[in-house]
Amino acid sequence: MGNLRERLPPPFRTVLGVLHEWLGALRLAADLSSTARMMTDTLLFRLLGLVHVPGEGKERCVRLKDGVEITYRLDRGDIQSIREVWIDEAYDPPFPLEPNYVVDLGANIGLTTLWLSRRYRAARFIAVEPSAGNARLARINFERNQVAADLIEAAIGPRDGSVRFEGSRDSNRGRLGSTGDEVSMVSMSTLLRRIPEGTNIDLMKMDIEGGEQELLTGDVAWLVRVRSIIAEFHPEVVDYPGLIKRLERAGFRYLSPALTGRMDSFVRNDA
Repeated sequence: MGNLRERLPPPFRTVLGVLHEWLGALRLAADLSSTARMMTDTLLFRLLGLVHVPGEGKERCVRLKDGVEITYRLDRGDIQSIREVWIDEAYDPPFPLEPNYVVDLGANIGLTTLWLSRRYRAARFIAVEPSAGNARLARINFERNQVAADLIEAAIGPRDGSVRFEGSRDSNRGRLGSTGDEVSMVSMSTLLRRIPEGTNIDLMKMDIEGGEQELLTGDVAWLVRVRSIIAEFHPEVVDYPGLIKRLERAGFRYLSPALTGRMDSFVRNDA
């Protein structure tokens, strides 16, 4: 479906995209109000790309059939995340998994952690997010849905310290840069101290808007404690083929989006 859509003229791609999202709303929403809100917001998502609309940034809430309540904003990034995580299930691991420890790098408003918590009975979830506004909504989503996630309000990187975080109008487009707010940075070595010695991260989700280049180069000894990865790479700002090769050299088998229909995925060769 995705490949067919890409070959169509833009107006037809838009119509197919809206229909796909409306079917997702009908499948997921628990009541008429939530269905209508999800359908409306798929249209507003496209309008927000062109103009400012009344109520932009205002918080909204929808209820899903499995009892989940999602709090988000009238924001292109939040709406796109709902589509990616809940409608497209883009972070559904394409390999068997019974994780005890799950880490979400670039947690945004917590939707991937929330989705994974409904899929798996992991012993611990750790979510890392540098944006204060996103982290606040992630806390709300975790608390309302009884997800015992350890939320770290920081950027992930190769060292501990502080960095500049450049926010964006779209909540999922913020990235590290030379300007912006000063935020904490936590290294993977420090993060790994939050799980018991002798255990591993069974699943690491990574969507850090280009920060993967610095994270996955240099000293990556910490990768030995990671069993599988689902990542959204950003080829426009990183050495995409080089990072894939780096992970393969670290003992991972690569599963491409063309093969899985989802994000780039990596699983240990001995798994």
